[in-house]
Amino acid sequence: MSSVMSRQALLAAQRFTWLASSQHSRSLLAGTRMLAVASQSEKNQEHASKAAHAFGFAVTGVVGLTLSQQSVHAKDSETAAPQGEVDEYAKPTALKGLPKSITLYQYDVCPFCCKVKAVLDYHKLPYTVVEVNPLSKSELKWSTYKKVPVVKLDEEVVTGSSGIVSRLTAEVEAARKAGKAAPRPKGVAAGVSAEEELVWRQWVDERLVKIMTANIYRNWNEAWETFTYITEQTNWSWGTRELARWSGALIMWQVGKKMPVKYGIEGDLREALYKLCNEWVDAVGPSRPFLGGAAPNMADLSVFGVLRAIARTPAFNDMMTHSCIAPWYKRMEEAVGPSARVGTEGSSWGLTQKAAA
Repeated sequence: MSSVMSRQALLAAQRFTWLASSQHSRSLLAGTRMLAVASQSEKNQEHASKAAHAFGFAVTGVVGLTLSQQSVHAKDSETAAPQGEVDEYAKPTALKGLPKSITLYQYDVCPFCCKVKAVLDYHKLPYTVVEVNPLSKSELKWSTYKKVPVVKLDEEVVTGSSGIVSRLTAEVEAARKAGKAAPRPKGVAAGVSAEEELVWRQWVDERLVKIMTANIYRNWNEAWETFTYITEQTNWSWGTRELARWSGALIMWQVGKKMPVKYGIEGDLREALYKLCNEWVDAVGPSRPFLGGAAPNMADLSVFGVLRAIARTPAFNDMMTHSCIAPWYKRMEEAVGPSARVGTEGSSWGLTQKAAA
């Protein structure tokens, strides 16, 4: 049955090759052709990885995240906190004050980028988004760091989602102490310790993102529905959208088959996702609205941002129905409120404003 579905999906994708009349479509078609060759041999994983890598970033950051974890080639979207001497999870002490301007370089539905946007939106820090062209990355030509997210705080560059979250939070807290920012919401519920908050922030990057991604591509139908959702948010032409929908679903369906083994996910993928969500809800506990107590902390915002990246996918809908996370998620939606985004620039490959977080 699986081989029949594979042949049908491949044939369906090939029927859309005639749509490749624009520059965007030609780039997508190249990925499709590479996949068609690679899919004929289970041993040809390098070609499959290259095909998925090239195509995936041409569609969205969330797909790019998945493929960068599958490939040994250069990553375009972080898969964890960047490595280095600086602890990305620690709030810095050398601060410069709240910036007058914030620019976020991103792929719109990349989970790590959505994590940063959750922090910006919650603290009501106005920001401009620059949608990065996933193939040329011309919007980052000024930087030697080519992964997303990247932020400019005035003219200072900060990279890596965890480092950005730590820096922004530290700046807001310092501004509150100086009376230059709105005070933290008051309440009787106490939050967890800084040490426990750190554990859960790392849990987001090391567990939640991986199991979440494996779920949205766990079978052909879900890969198709996920790409239908993704492509409907774009400003691409009809032909490019259709080619992306078919080719992207096919590629990620094939890549998704390898994820449970790669990530050590045992048993049913949905049950693994529900279990992870319930672990989080248990950590929050019944006596406080957020892990941070009366108000969300960095871990709350990280979980919320990552989950918001897959909103309206089948995996998200099932998660909200069959796990215990829905009440917490709805509280987070109310706490974060509307987007603080004030403008969007950059690549026409990017998503339209209707997809803005």
